[in-house]
Amino acid sequence: MKKWISLAATLAIMALIFLLSSQPGEQSGALSEQVLDRVQQSGTADVFIPEWFSSNVKANVRKWAHVYIYAMLGAGMMATAVTWRWSRTLPCCGFLAALACTAFSVSDEVHQFFVPGRAMLATDVGVDALGFVPGILLAGAAVWWVNRCRRQRTQKTE
Repeated sequence: MKKWISLAATLAIMALIFLLSSQPGEQSGALSEQVLDRVQQSGTADVFIPEWFSSNVKANVRKWAHVYIYAMLGAGMMATAVTWRWSRTLPCCGFLAALACTAFSVSDEVHQFFVPGRAMLATDVGVDALGFVPGILLAGAAVWWVNRCRRQRTQKTE
């Protein structure tokens, strides 16, 4: 059952990214403006959108959106890799999850090339990696910790 839940969650995140990438440039820009307004009104702009990332606040919102959604994709992809046993070792699962995230990121940029008002940017793949790599590492650390606790519990009962 866990296998299907992790796969469904990962596919849902991929579908959300695809839908957001399908928005024409004007519509996507308007969404970014709305998000920026809400973040600024909430007073959390300094937490979620650090100034050092870009001096252009609107571009900052768009880039951080990439980072956050790809962090979720990285964590989901790592959970999927582990539960579907893409490999026997955790580092190899992480590597395969990173490859899958990179491939999806590249395909997302190619997709945007065909959307009016959008662009295919190689730099966005790098920004996406700033999200999926930590997502994979955090999910991998969580899996490692859970497995460690299980082993300790098993050793205590023997």
